[in-house]
Amino acid sequence: MSQINNKPLLMASDKYVMLREKYDYNSPDCKLEIVKTGNIYNVGKFIGIFAREVPNGNPNGISIRRFESIVQEVFQDCYTAFISNNLTDNHIINLKQISSAIIYWKMTSQGGRAKLKVDNLLAKWNADTVNQLMNAYEKKDMSLFRIGGVRIPTATTFMRFLFPNDFGVMDSRVVGNYTQPNGITTLSLRKDGYINDTKQNIEKYTSEYIVFLRNEAKKLNDLCINFKDYDANGRLISAGFRACDIEMALFNSN
Repeated sequence: MSQINNKPLLMASDKYVMLREKYDYNSPDCKLEIVKTGNIYNVGKFIGIFAREVPNGNPNGISIRRFESIVQEVFQDCYTAFISNNLTDNHIINLKQISSAIIYWKMTSQGGRAKLKVDNLLAKWNADTVNQLMNAYEKKDMSLFRIGGVRIPTATTFMRFLFPNDFGVMDSRVVGNYTQPNGITTLSLRKDGYINDTKQNIEKYTSEYIVFLRNEAKKLNDLCINFKDYDANGRLISAGFRACDIEMALFNSN
């Protein structure tokens, strides 16, 4: 294995690059519509979130990095209005849209469960939901993103899109195939590998899982290891590793 300061990477740097460049988790049916509020730039209807290039047949599709920018823009805009007591109906519309899209994206591989989870979120949405999301955003508190039936894996998806440099999705496949067998995490899991929604697992997301993702990204960046990706405008770029990119590479290797 490649090593930095006698601490080995989980896998060779060239394998990280290869796996991250192959990452192809797409959500072609994910829909969101953002209306104009404050200084929001990304306004309009978007259909389909794609890991790399947006297919020519999806004129309203967006890359995953553009989705990141939209998520961050909406939350920052809502938070600014929230703390100044100027939150409008349109702010809340955008917050519902972006939260639904995050959940749909995470659940898209599970077929009809994606829509069911979104419907459940919207059915349980109330004024307290807005307050909880704004507090979660302010405090970078993953546990507070557990809204409307959302559990740990999907709550970590909010963290991944809002703060991609420092956080990643805690997915059961990555945990089951890599972090648990290698002693990186000591999570409580069901027999089927599902991550139990417990206080201890919430704490270990930060104390174990995220520490690992950040350290792996730092090791690769210290070696000046880059990978090819597509930016928010669909342009091919050479990018350094973020915490979320480590998880994406490990997810893709399953």
